[in-house]
Amino acid sequence: MFQVCSLEKWHRILKENQISKLVLNCGKVGSIPHVSAVYCFYMKMYVQTYISLVAATILMFGGLFFATNAHAAAMCNFTRDLYVGVVGEDVECLQVYLNNNGFVITDSGPGSKGSETQKFGSLTETAVKKWQLANKILPATGYFGSQSRQVYYSLMGSGGTSGGGSSADDVAAQIEKLKNELADKAEDKDVESAGDTYSGSDAADARDLMNDAAEALLDAENEIEDNPSATEINSAKDNYEDAKDSFFDGIFAYLDKDFDDAADAFEDAIDSAEDALDDLGASSEAKETEDYLDEVDDYFNEVEDKVDEADDEGEATSKSEDLLDEADELLDEAYAALDDGDYDEANDLGEEAEDLIEEAEDSIGDKAEDLDDRLDELKDDLDNAWDDVDEALDADEDVGDAEDLLDEAEDALDDAEDALDDGDEDEAEDLMDEAEDLIEEALDEL
Repeated sequence: MFQVCSLEKWHRILKENQISKLVLNCGKVGSIPHVSAVYCFYMKMYVQTYISLVAATILMFGGLFFATNAHAAAMCNFTRDLYVGVVGEDVECLQVYLNNNGFVITDSGPGSKGSETQKFGSLTETAVKKWQLANKILPATGYFGSQSRQVYYSLMGSGGTSGGGSSADDVAAQIEKLKNELADKAEDKDVESAGDTYSGSDAADARDLMNDAAEALLDAENEIEDNPSATEINSAKDNYEDAKDSFFDGIFAYLDKDFDDAADAFEDAIDSAEDALDDLGASSEAKETEDYLDEVDDYFNEVEDKVDEADDEGEATSKSEDLLDEADELLDEAYAALDDGDYDEANDLGEEAEDLIEEAEDSIGDKAEDLDDRLDELKDDLDNAWDDVDEALDADEDVGDAEDLLDEAEDALDDAEDALDDGDEDEAEDLMDEAEDLIEEALDEL
């Protein structure tokens, strides 16, 4: 059952309590400082994939209980593919199997243990993904097809809950041992505090590499899932597995405070993950460019929210809005360049967009830009009013004082423009108010 990880390493992990220490520390603030959420996620994924499905439930959700093995449920008869939206007794049988083998559909309500349904929904899909991941069915999509059926029948025939060569009794004994270790660890009131042992530049460098490696693994995993038919998919999977092995070697070394070895292992993990990406044609340059554009896009959304908030509060935002429109267009072009494999162009466009976003943020509350826009709008209103007057005159209608009023409005707008050029924004605003009133009066005369 645990052949993915060598038997020697498995016994070492159990003997040294590394896994229980690792996962418990993910839930104990201060036990191991600076350990990121992405590291905890990957440690939990490791537990789920490499130890056992039952042990994974114990570790990830904190419950100290013992799940039944594969023979607790009757053998299912799968004659078709199962996926979201499918309904039938085979779906219910699959849910029973998953619930009884550590892949809980849900803790309560429809789909929970004892309340399985005949509908394949999103919760069932999530549980199937976990089961597929544990049994190395890649990509783990949640679609229960021919490969999943084959693995299921193999497991049911051998009596295990995930692939391998250990007997059910051996598995149960090892899980029970792990459960007891976890219980002892959880009840221990004198958990060793890491204190300053994880401080220092070497530890910090190792942590940075740990996060970089975890991100590289995530990228490789996503690319493998997205490209199941790639020519070099098998090579990519092999490199991905090498990356995971190196990653966890680095974690063990980090916990042992051997930071140099940890850094080396994490670097190896990054290299292997990038090899997997190269196998799939997803180069590290492409990922770096995509990550950069995503950061710029996040910055765009952040500034856009600030501009909207300022607009709601009555602050000047016209210039900021115009700049964001330009930045948005550049970002679209940058992502298009990324799709075309032109990474230099994508980065250049991203930098231009970033500069515009920064300028937009700095321009929030810039009254002069708003006044320029208002001046242009009033000039348009004035032209339209003159057109109305001309039409009325052509029709021999009485226009009253409309012409004189529009002449005055035109003079006021000219003066407002001069005031803006001189930087006298208050005077310009007053003159625009006056011009707007004169235009309205002129229209009333018609």
